[in-house]
Amino acid sequence: MTGTLLPEDPERLGDYWLSGRLGSGGQGVVYEAYDGQGRRVALKVLHGDAAADPELRERFGREAAAARRVASFCTAPVIAAELDGPRPYIVSEYVEGRSLRRAVQEGQVFAGDGLHRLATAIATALTAIHDAGVVHRDLKPDNVLLGPDGPRVIDFGVARTLEMSLTSTGLVAGTPTYMAPEVFTGQRAGPAADVFAWGGIVLFAATGEDPFRAESLGGVMHRVLSADPDLSVLPESLRPLVGAALVKEPAARPSARDLLMALISGGSRVDTARLLAEGSRAARAVHAEGDREPALGALAEDAYDALGPAERDLVPQIFLRLVAVGPEGELVTRRAAEDELPPGSGEVLRSFAYVLSRKDGEVGLARPALLRAWPRLRAWLSDEWDGLPVHAEIRLRARQWAAHGRRPADLMQGGRLDAAVGWAATGRRRLALSALEREFLDASAALTRRRARGRRLLTAALAVLLALSLAGGGLAAYQGSRIAEQRDQISAQRDRANGREAALRAGTLRTTDPTAAMLLSVAAWRLDGGSEARSSLMSSLYQPEIAAFRPPGGGLRALSRDGRTVVAVSDDEIGLYDVRNRRLARRIPLPGPRSEPLLGVALSPSGRSVAVITAARAMVWDLGTGRIRAQLAVPGARSEGEIEFADDESKVVVLEDLNGFVWDFVNGRTYGRTYGRAAESGWPGDLPAVPRSGRVAALLDPLTGALDVRRMPGQDRDPRFRGACPGKLGAVAFSRDGALMACGGRQITLVSAATGRRVTDAGDDWPWAESGANEPANAIDAGLRFSADGRYLAGFADRSIRVWRVRDHRQVFTYRAEDDVADVRLDPDGHTLRYLLEEAVVSLDIRPRAESARPPGRFFRASLSPDGRWMATEPEESGLLRLWDVARRRPAGSLPGTADWGDPVFDRTGRTMVISDVTIDRLRAWDIAGRRPLWDYRVPHGLMVDGRAFSPDGALFAATLTRAGNGSRTSGNRLLEWDARSGRLVRDVPLDRQTGSIAFGAGGRTIVCGDGRILDAATGRQRGNAFMPSQSFAVSPAGDKIAVGGITGRIFLWDTKGPSPVPPALHGTMEQIDALAFSPREDVLATVSEGGTVQVWDVRAGRRLGGAVPLLADLGLTLAFSADGTRLYVADQIGDLFEMPVDGELVARQVCARAGRTLTRDEWARYLPGTPYQDVC
Repeated sequence: MTGTLLPEDPERLGDYWLSGRLGSGGQGVVYEAYDGQGRRVALKVLHGDAAADPELRERFGREAAAARRVASFCTAPVIAAELDGPRPYIVSEYVEGRSLRRAVQEGQVFAGDGLHRLATAIATALTAIHDAGVVHRDLKPDNVLLGPDGPRVIDFGVARTLEMSLTSTGLVAGTPTYMAPEVFTGQRAGPAADVFAWGGIVLFAATGEDPFRAESLGGVMHRVLSADPDLSVLPESLRPLVGAALVKEPAARPSARDLLMALISGGSRVDTARLLAEGSRAARAVHAEGDREPALGALAEDAYDALGPAERDLVPQIFLRLVAVGPEGELVTRRAAEDELPPGSGEVLRSFAYVLSRKDGEVGLARPALLRAWPRLRAWLSDEWDGLPVHAEIRLRARQWAAHGRRPADLMQGGRLDAAVGWAATGRRRLALSALEREFLDASAALTRRRARGRRLLTAALAVLLALSLAGGGLAAYQGSRIAEQRDQISAQRDRANGREAALRAGTLRTTDPTAAMLLSVAAWRLDGGSEARSSLMSSLYQPEIAAFRPPGGGLRALSRDGRTVVAVSDDEIGLYDVRNRRLARRIPLPGPRSEPLLGVALSPSGRSVAVITAARAMVWDLGTGRIRAQLAVPGARSEGEIEFADDESKVVVLEDLNGFVWDFVNGRTYGRTYGRAAESGWPGDLPAVPRSGRVAALLDPLTGALDVRRMPGQDRDPRFRGACPGKLGAVAFSRDGALMACGGRQITLVSAATGRRVTDAGDDWPWAESGANEPANAIDAGLRFSADGRYLAGFADRSIRVWRVRDHRQVFTYRAEDDVADVRLDPDGHTLRYLLEEAVVSLDIRPRAESARPPGRFFRASLSPDGRWMATEPEESGLLRLWDVARRRPAGSLPGTADWGDPVFDRTGRTMVISDVTIDRLRAWDIAGRRPLWDYRVPHGLMVDGRAFSPDGALFAATLTRAGNGSRTSGNRLLEWDARSGRLVRDVPLDRQTGSIAFGAGGRTIVCGDGRILDAATGRQRGNAFMPSQSFAVSPAGDKIAVGGITGRIFLWDTKGPSPVPPALHGTMEQIDALAFSPREDVLATVSEGGTVQVWDVRAGRRLGGAVPLLADLGLTLAFSADGTRLYVADQIGDLFEMPVDGELVARQVCARAGRTLTRDEWARYLPGTPYQDVC
């Protein structure tokens, strides 16, 4: 298990709480840690002395850079890095699994096929590392983690930083027993040094001994330079490869790619992407034996579940005494005296011994990360957060009172006593007062009554409530109205706490029981109504998951073409399941027993046949008769086999080893098969794609990833398709009618299946994915799927799913699954997508969740009024400015004489609007209700309008002017203010420089500028310091807050007094923020990115409400809340108007409508025990 923290270890670094030590060395320590959301990570930090060494700091930074360059499937991806602070650290994904060294030391044996798979897996990782231009330079068994999805190579601390040569002190950088000979002779370590280390690691896995082990560094050097290790223990397939890797001359060693090629394909030429894909498949079979070490939160939950009901009630009381609120409002830990804990705590302390420390009569958290790793504890902290400082004062004052002989002078009085008794009586949710703390409050209240009975009635009443709430049994005997009121308050507090737990539970159910997740979020809102519940509710409204189905039993599974049926094949039966109704449709027994392992299964386009491939045979079963229609011996499938139906019902495509071919099971012929024939007669590559006509087969060239189309039955190349799909491809597919072929790599290309000509032009931009490790051509599993009507195309690559509209190539949906996707299918209903995981089928609604409307006409710009009442549209060609009534979704007329005018600015009430002409040297104000102009202003020659804004009450309109053309930006700048209705100029003051966009600040007394300054509206002079400059910012309605959007997607809040930053920064999607808006009550902030992603934030809680919502929108986005703040409107430049509810009650109604039902009583009892049932919908 993870080692405990030492006394000198910090509890947290940045936003990460530490759980324990994973390992340490001369320069740093690696910790298991958890972030604010409870995600488990590995955190590597430099020691204090090492952190002071500039050279080591630089190496540390290069380690992060090197790890980021390598494909994520073969290493632990870097999540974050803090390199400038006093304790530099790197945060990476936590890989569940032991190191190779630890696995071998604990008795795991690698031999035969298992050793071959391990060698292949490490060679795969090494090939990817070298392919990224990185040399590891410290490869050893300690740096190979046996993760759940295969080995991962970690610790790039020496990679690309220091030459692995002797230093002036005779030391080397790296681990001596796995260093190549050239390193000890002072040469630079290149890729060949990693290959040498690979040979040593394979030999270590086979023998359990380091191959060049000696008593001293000199002995190690001598053995590396002169000795050849005994390779007889290795199987015949590995012996020559390990021997070649361990030769003394680096130029004579094979490359990592050569090793992988020999391990995968016996030395035949295969391109790197295919090698990595095949190697990764082999790697998935390599695991550490034994159970994985569970996450810290899971350990705590297991300990909690093992307790009885009475002991469980004590758990929050104990753990909440081990934390406190620090001087800056931050969460800190503390040690509590054992006599401070509630009676009967012993069993709890024993159950949680792994996470607690007991010393000198005190209890503390041995693993501080539990505060973030355990969702239940996070919920308890949220429940009791406001009361922690109050309880801390009660606790400290009570102990002081007891230590001083219970003097009256130490008792609480006045406002502090009011707050303490009020919290203890009605504000507590999870904490219970100790006997000493109850006595202290009783004594304080009694003293208050004696001193000032008349002036302290409220405190006395609260003291009575406190006594009743602590008396327990006496509560039932008291029949007064105050007791009933208190009972209601306690019940409400319990319900709110259960509501917060329901919100957390909903987040865990979205991909396993999406309907229950939706309804639990509604229940959380009804019970609690806080930020967590509201966030869960928003997530439910916009979550794409609508259903999940797990066919019972084991075996292999495949989806039908329409995604409505899943077939499951085991050793003794074929099961057909109706995915939509979650039921077994048919079961067909299979004759058995079968000795060959199942490798793949597929369902025919009509659903009448099932194809199965084992390690020895390919078979097609007729589902009508339950009999085998045809079978084919495939002895080459022992190493790898897959099967899929062609679009032509009479054919299946088969992968036998590295040969993909077509089998016409009706006439018994095969096309492109290599096994048993001359190699040149076959088609090396993956599964071919065959259209409905059955006349051609499209496959991807294994060397270049290029498209290769073959005619059938002749098997010769079809010249019509030469050059049709450029670049390195990862998938190819035909439309259902066989008219179109889609090929995809970094870009998608459409080709006519009849002529071989491109339907998409060479210059068309249809991106599938960015270049790099996540490129579909490099994915382990990738595929393209047309919808039945050909309107949509879906693509999947590992965990990523995207859907495009075929006619305009527009991406309409994107999604990331929890695990690698095996297949994707589009339902004929046009809005449901289903994807297949190893054990489940998940259904997604791919429609945009935000309702949209568009006024008639073609527009190039649209603008919203701040109250969401009006949308102004500017025609694509010369024409009048038009107004659209947003709430009623209907035209509200056009403004006469506004051809070549636009870019409107509205006041907050939607009463007045100012527009500018195309040259930006004229302004015109309009009365919106009357559709009449109010006044005009012509900008002086040589100047143009820069920023424009209305005051909060709409009485003033301000504009800043700047020099036009290439003139000086430091002279001629002015701030002008007019009476918004009459056009009377009330102020004209000079400015020292250009402002950019502007907005009025608090009470209309200041002007907030996009260049980061706040100006006095009367003098134009800067007030206070500058804030973060950005042209994407918003000022709250009260003018006291500024929200600034960053280019990396972060949002920064500023208090206009100072101005000063308001932590924390809000972290959203990694997209540039284009526009921001505050709700009328200032409790919600909305942002929209340049890519059309909308995010809604709880300003007070500093958290996002739900997930990011991508809109099918164009560029030039603006947004505004409705006047009552219940809805958010977003408009794009072509006039698409999206409406999104943000009010909790509105959202709850829509979530209930999505779910189509309410929570049942059984579900309520399962998820919300102890809370009276409610029909939440």
